[in-house]
Amino acid sequence: MDFSIRAATVEDCKDIARMIMELAEYEDINAYVKVTPKDLEQDGFCKNPFFHAIIAEVPEQHKSKEGKGIGKALMSKVAQLCVAAGCKQLNFSVLDKNYSAVDFYQRQGCVNITTTIGYHCMRCEGEELQNLAQH
Repeated sequence: MDFSIRAATVEDCKDIARMIMELAEYEDINAYVKVTPKDLEQDGFCKNPFFHAIIAEVPEQHKSKEGKGIGKALMSKVAQLCVAAGCKQLNFSVLDKNYSAVDFYQRQGCVNITTTIGYHCMRCEGEELQNLAQH
């Protein structure tokens, strides 16, 4: 498959927001995910960004639902960026019922630390976050 990977730009925020919402819908958590292209512009393309993003671009004539090799290339690029930044580990979240993603990550050498060492991903948001900030 013919594709390229590049750093995201402000112009990508609309598509990034769309993909985030599509994932939230797939994972049945769209009621909890509130993101707009404007949010992404402010948070990712400011002086001290909260995130960085990469984009896989596929020429129109090569687009298909299969995406053979794109996921692995994106993971490889993220790993390259981590190593270049001096990071010692890469952590990310995946929904437990997304078996194909879990299998994919494990084939890349990733370990499910929830089952191996018992870590859980915890979150504080909304009113609870506001309350915690008051103490």
